[in-house]
Amino acid sequence: MIQIDIETIKNAFCIYISSLEYDSFYYGKDEKQRRLGWIEKADRFSQCLSAVNKGNRFDYLNWLHKLEIITDQECADAVYSIWTMQERFYRCGMSKAKMIKFIKMAEKSPLLQSDIDDLSDEKTVTIYRGVKINNYRGLSWTIDKSVADWFARRFGHNGDKCYVFIGTINKKDILALFSSRNEKEVVCDYRKIKNIQCEEIIIYDNPQSQFDKHIKMCITGE
Repeated sequence: MIQIDIETIKNAFCIYISSLEYDSFYYGKDEKQRRLGWIEKADRFSQCLSAVNKGNRFDYLNWLHKLEIITDQECADAVYSIWTMQERFYRCGMSKAKMIKFIKMAEKSPLLQSDIDDLSDEKTVTIYRGVKINNYRGLSWTIDKSVADWFARRFGHNGDKCYVFIGTINKKDILALFSSRNEKEVVCDYRKIKNIQCEEIIIYDNPQSQFDKHIKMCITGE
């Protein structure tokens, strides 16, 4: 349970939000004032965190942690609580090593291990990751290949290439499991994944077309 001095957090928020650039392409000219107005009404840490735009939340937590405004455990629980709401983990303001550390530390449901055990009858689980760039080194994977396909293709256009990575991981190396958005998301340290293969997909706008797919490479898990 997070127990934080809310006034200290609110003051820190005002400093942080004032340092951000809100250009008019994405935000209205009064965006900073709107968010500062939210923080005035906040009486919980979760409300302060929600007042930060999604793309900066990990950076905000990292900043609070570096200033020792929040503890390791408080930061870990906050990282875990916002994980499924985040769209971008690349250059998000917190290193992968730190995110791995905090996801491991975070307070989780006592049912997590039994849910992980139910993923397969074996000691390992097959997992997938869909991306636009040819790079498997991410923390968010899924046990559902169709979900990975969707993530790979969602911002693509006709003729673009995207990629679905396939690998296996020991159940004991799964750090978290999220099913709230039907994404069947598995969080893990990518260095623990074995037998990684990459499936290249070429996108066609014609909905009647089949996607051209082929195995492009095999990667040895690090």
